[in-house]
Amino acid sequence: MNNLSSISTVHGAISIINAIATGKGSALGISLETRAEVVLNSENFIEVIINNDSQEEPTLANECFRLVQEKTSQSCGAKIIINSDIPIGSGLKSSSAAANAIVLASLKVFGLKLDDQEILDLSVQASRNSGVTITGALDDAAASFLGGLVVTDNLSNTILSRIAVDDDYSILLHVPEQKNYTKNVDYSNSPEFSDYVDTVFNMALDGNYLNAMTLNGMIYSEMLKQSNRAAILALKNNALAAGLSGTGPSVAAICRPENESS
Repeated sequence: MNNLSSISTVHGAISIINAIATGKGSALGISLETRAEVVLNSENFIEVIINNDSQEEPTLANECFRLVQEKTSQSCGAKIIINSDIPIGSGLKSSSAAANAIVLASLKVFGLKLDDQEILDLSVQASRNSGVTITGALDDAAASFLGGLVVTDNLSNTILSRIAVDDDYSILLHVPEQKNYTKNVDYSNSPEFSDYVDTVFNMALDGNYLNAMTLNGMIYSEMLKQSNRAAILALKNNALAAGLSGTGPSVAAICRPENESS
């Protein structure tokens, strides 16, 4: 077999509403990128290289490729190379971005064409199968793939709304060094917070995503025992919204460009 290859690039995202407590969420695409290259070969195994780090788990990449390959009659192996600007295990949707990029590159290399919803379905299914998500993370996958702000019902796998966000906004990130993988998070106390999360979810659905993001961050910081200090500091210094992204530890802030330095 000739070593056919294809490359795809997608973006990361930040949380507006974390879906863990209710199964409904919202996310906003950001400019950080993940690139996946898929190279087909005649071997019987899949080699995965993630940011040249041998410690990173390859299960998600394997699952993405397998789900796409099942749509073909081809029997082959692959080398999957992932390079990302998105910090892994930081709440900035690195897994959803990787799934999207690998699915897209795999579809291209096999010459398959699917619509946007079918592509997202594959990404979400791969994430579920590999255990990197609690809810399926359609919100994260859709924001990463489609861009803009999306509001989703992850339980029914439905995009409820998608809107473009003011291009004049800047998004700043506070990214601590430690990693916090979603699959390892203790969310057993989430029922205690679900009513509050549902309220801020409806705020986001109504278009009030800035306040929804801030309140979501406060709720999940308490629920997950994460520090909210960086978000409070950002809000005190002219941020329009700030809060924990995903299960952390990253905190995202939205502001006007003229307020970035403060």
